[in-house]
Amino acid sequence: MSGTSGMFKLKPFYDFDKTQIDLPDCMFKMANIQGNSSQTNSGEVDPAVAALERRQEAILTDLRSMETEVAALTTKIQPNAQDKTSAPSTSASPSSSKLVSGGLHDVVIYANPNNPPYSLLVLYEQLKQQFRCLTKVHMHSSISSVPDKLIGYFNQNGGQPLLRMDAQLSITLIWKNVSQGPEMKIQANSQTPIQGEVNILRYLSRLLTPAYDASDDIITVANIDNFLDLASSTLLNGTSKEKAAGVRGLNSALGRGAWLVGSGPTVADIAVWSALHQTGLASGAPSNVQKWLKSCAAQSDFRTALNAVA
Repeated sequence: MSGTSGMFKLKPFYDFDKTQIDLPDCMFKMANIQGNSSQTNSGEVDPAVAALERRQEAILTDLRSMETEVAALTTKIQPNAQDKTSAPSTSASPSSSKLVSGGLHDVVIYANPNNPPYSLLVLYEQLKQQFRCLTKVHMHSSISSVPDKLIGYFNQNGGQPLLRMDAQLSITLIWKNVSQGPEMKIQANSQTPIQGEVNILRYLSRLLTPAYDASDDIITVANIDNFLDLASSTLLNGTSKEKAAGVRGLNSALGRGAWLVGSGPTVADIAVWSALHQTGLASGAPSNVQKWLKSCAAQSDFRTALNAVA
């Protein structure tokens, strides 16, 4: 019996060798509704496309303007380097500081309202005589209430409005429940902290006098630092016995001169004066200290600072 190749045979429906079939090259086809250009059939530019192009150009112009402004602000808020051009003092001439060359120097200070840093007020009185100062005072959520005199701590630029773009120095004071003394932050992008009232005083004094540490008289600089340490370690943070000993040493030092260092008030006088008033030691101080306190009160910046919180 011979084999078979299938059960039965049928004539094929299509002859693929002779029939041409168009295979699809995409999922589906649509008519071109956009055309090859922004022109209509009559050759005119489509109004919708023209409006879109104008809007795009306006946006690009605004972006370029914003880029220019941001670049200018970036240059303006750069931290100022310190020059070394004068001797240490808290009343340098404006030309000795880089603040006058343009740019905004921005600092933020956190302080406890129970121990307001009086030295900040004294130095602010001196700073605003040299520079265009912008001040703001806020209350942190850790504080339930603050006396009105502390809210108006800087007297808000003496009532004269000042735009931020016109300021050389911006000081923002935030009353906060800080336990380790005031804290200052500079350079908002890195939040560099400076701890303690006397260290803040050192920093702000360097704004007045960039050559704060560059005096040829190193003994004078060392004496100033000695009294700054006395104010911080002994008068503000010492025990009762240490504070009493510090006041006695202060009385002895003032028996040799009208001011703590040199022939006039320095940052040392500001720091010690602030510490004595904060701790209540000023009221019962010995004779030389009392005489010195009267000399401080005769100075307009000390007097204005004390009246602001009295």
